[in-house]
Amino acid sequence: MGFSIKELTYKGKYLIYLSEQEFTGPWFSFKLEGKEIGTIPVVLKNVEPTPIYNLINTRKGTAISRITLDFNITEYLRKLGERSQAKPIILKKKEFIRLYVDIFNPKMVPYISVFFTIKNISNFTMHDFSMYFIFDFDINGLGGYDNDLSGYDKENDIIYQYDNTGLHGGFSPISRSTSYETRLTKDFKIDKDNLSLSNNLQKEPGEILSALQIEFKTIEPSNSFQTALVISGGLNKEELIQNIKVGKIKAMKNLSQVNRSIKSEQRNLQEKAFIKINRQEAEDCN
Repeated sequence: MGFSIKELTYKGKYLIYLSEQEFTGPWFSFKLEGKEIGTIPVVLKNVEPTPIYNLINTRKGTAISRITLDFNITEYLRKLGERSQAKPIILKKKEFIRLYVDIFNPKMVPYISVFFTIKNISNFTMHDFSMYFIFDFDINGLGGYDNDLSGYDKENDIIYQYDNTGLHGGFSPISRSTSYETRLTKDFKIDKDNLSLSNNLQKEPGEILSALQIEFKTIEPSNSFQTALVISGGLNKEELIQNIKVGKIKAMKNLSQVNRSIKSEQRNLQEKAFIKINRQEAEDCN
């Protein structure tokens, strides 16, 4: 469970097609710290098993869709103990970090805006927080997935892939990224021993992915981190850059609407339909 983009087209041409789910969305890393647990490094992919991500509610509309998820710290620590065969950490109460995802995909505009709001509703501090945007573009679909080239526009903080037809796919956050990377998909790796992107581009064509990293230092209990990502395409580099620049301006204007939504009571209500699913998945993993 989590968030990923399964398919994406631009003017009828594929930008993302049949990519692995874990390579089409946001990843997170941070050090979870508290008296009960000490300091524990965490790396979360955009898609994790249901005991790790609990679905709170969803709303799907013609132009705006919203997802609310909880990162279940209690279940994460339990599974961590199982994997390491160490003494399990038993918390006094269940602890969570909430993730709000707001997807703006109106008709007749050449971009998608996705807002991410991470609220620390636990009693633990999140140190050295990083968010990674990772997309394995398949420019022109299956006919061109393994011959992509890449680039990074430093001025506009846009990373992109393209092929010999000139079709481009790329993205940029409204918060300035701290590092970037493109590399062969099979060689991409983020783990507790490698948390920083390389600021290098893949030189040869191939099946590659693009990534941007935002470092945010610390998220204390009750505090939040928020940004938005604009994803678009272009029949050339100039068109791609223009589409994303316009999309980022519009995204800034939509922030107030997003914030009203995440503060609303309805947005934070647990949908009954998901309670049983979340509980059942957790029980099945015992």
